[in-house]
Amino acid sequence: MKKDYSSIADRIIKAMGGKDNIVQVFHCMTRLRFYVKDKKRMNEPDIRGIAEVSGTNWNNDQFQVIIGNEVDAVYKALLQKGVPSEDKADTASNQGGSKVSKVIDSITGCMTPMIPALTAGGMIKVVLSLITTFHLMPDTSSTYQVISFVGDVVYYFMPFLIAANAAKIFQVNQSLALFVAGLFLHPNFTAMIQADAPITLFALPITKFTYAYSVIPVILMVWIMHYIEEAVDRVTPKMVKIILNPTLVMLISAPIALIVVGPLGGIIGNGLAAAISFLSDKLGFVIVGILGATFPFIVMTGMHHALTPIGLNAVATAGFDTMIFVPQVCSNLAQSGASLAVAVKSKNPKMKQLASASGVSALMGITEPALFGVTLKLKRPVVAAAISAGLGGIVGGLLQVRLYIAQNCIMAIPALIGGEGLSNLMYGIIMMLVSFGAAFVLTFVIGFQDPEEEENGAKEKQTENREQKTPSAEKSERDVARRLELAAPLTGTICPLDQVPDKTFADKVLGDGAAIIPSAGRVVAPVNGTVAAIIDTKHGIMLQSEDGLEVLIHVGLETVRLNGKYFTAHVKNGDAVKKGDLLLEFDMEAIRREGYDLITPVVISNSANYIKVICMEEKDQKIQAGEKFLTIV
Repeated sequence: MKKDYSSIADRIIKAMGGKDNIVQVFHCMTRLRFYVKDKKRMNEPDIRGIAEVSGTNWNNDQFQVIIGNEVDAVYKALLQKGVPSEDKADTASNQGGSKVSKVIDSITGCMTPMIPALTAGGMIKVVLSLITTFHLMPDTSSTYQVISFVGDVVYYFMPFLIAANAAKIFQVNQSLALFVAGLFLHPNFTAMIQADAPITLFALPITKFTYAYSVIPVILMVWIMHYIEEAVDRVTPKMVKIILNPTLVMLISAPIALIVVGPLGGIIGNGLAAAISFLSDKLGFVIVGILGATFPFIVMTGMHHALTPIGLNAVATAGFDTMIFVPQVCSNLAQSGASLAVAVKSKNPKMKQLASASGVSALMGITEPALFGVTLKLKRPVVAAAISAGLGGIVGGLLQVRLYIAQNCIMAIPALIGGEGLSNLMYGIIMMLVSFGAAFVLTFVIGFQDPEEEENGAKEKQTENREQKTPSAEKSERDVARRLELAAPLTGTICPLDQVPDKTFADKVLGDGAAIIPSAGRVVAPVNGTVAAIIDTKHGIMLQSEDGLEVLIHVGLETVRLNGKYFTAHVKNGDAVKKGDLLLEFDMEAIRREGYDLITPVVISNSANYIKVICMEEKDQKIQAGEKFLTIV
């Protein structure tokens, strides 16, 4: 029976608050993307209740409705209903969202990509701390000194890392942004700062300030450079732009950076650090407790992103954090404890499965599934988690627990090892046990209203059919499934799907699989089959294999915004392909210059029909297109 997409569109429009509440809709390979005037007019549960909707997700002010293979049909039905759509998503994104949210998103975008590097540097410092604690080698040895400066690199040269990220956020030439960061850290300038003589530039005084380990100055300066680049580009003749533009940008930027922005940013950064230190000393346990208890609700508003730069600044300036990541650890572990208690106590098989998976996810720092899918939905568990996180935060505040690395989950245990020796580790573990244990016990005691199991005739019939199969037939099916293999569609470096910086892919909403960070701009067929769908913007393609696998290859994140620029498709819908046939080509450098992440998820969208999807290689392993990539059991 042909689906009534017009009726589906009507339900979506009604749940979105009506057609007049929708600013714009566009879509990518699997998701409808909306910008709305008033979020309060929306009814998200009604949207998630539509059978064709796999899930929903907020990405800043963009509301994403995950449809899957039928997204184009639903999108066209929406357009027929008169829902506004434009060629470029940027128009809508500029219309939606407050200035405060945009500032927060920009700062977070500059800081959060650094977390892996900060974690690596912090862990190396943990090793040094263990060496010192157990007297494994003298701190005067060259080995110790080398390990020490390796751990310090990421912090000392933090302005360079921030400048590289800020250039993408503020659309500034990356080499010029790094140039400005170099001004702050040049050895001659550092020597002048340490000397007694005053520093001037054209008789204007330069405030002496040490920029190693600094965060705010380079963010402010790269932001200002965006406007400097635009102004310079307007006044320079076309014939000499390639020479004159970068020269003028740096001649204007350098004095502003050294005389005004650098000292101002340094004062702001030191002020934040001093404020945190003051609050920690005077009201540490109260503040940490309040933040721990309210953090789930802060996450619901999206304002938790505003806290990340403050915590990173504290780690960079003071060497540890006591007020930002510490209560996040308490909150996340409390969400885990509450979810796992639901998993144990619930009689609903679907809720047990969701709660157990969400509890493990929260333990690793990803709390949205637990918060939105379990504790908040059942009401009492979110209260239990908030109370328990508050208790854990108070314990952590009273014991003055410090985190020497930016971490917010069970992996914070090694981040507790630092200058305080093993006592801080012991206190931190006590704090974590209180948060997790209290949430588990309290949820179990106060209980919750167990959702009634939804019965579906089709599912029951499916179950009956499975029960009627003979053991030999089941064995035959398992043997066939066990031989299903998928080759790599790209050459590059493997990344686990749960580490893709896109919640929809990382949470495996669209199916299981793995991702590849490409080193060549070619996508080839990983199986023999048919092109089920290739989107107009050419960044994504869906294949149907001869064995029944539905394979989604999504080149880059948010590359839908490029509207097909830099992509060349070599196939069309309905084409038969053989393994190794060229599907797509894309200009890697051009896409990266536009500021897009090229990590490419490869997803088995019907993975629910199989037991398991296994990546054949380890994380960071190099792989060539055509080599064995996934095994589907």
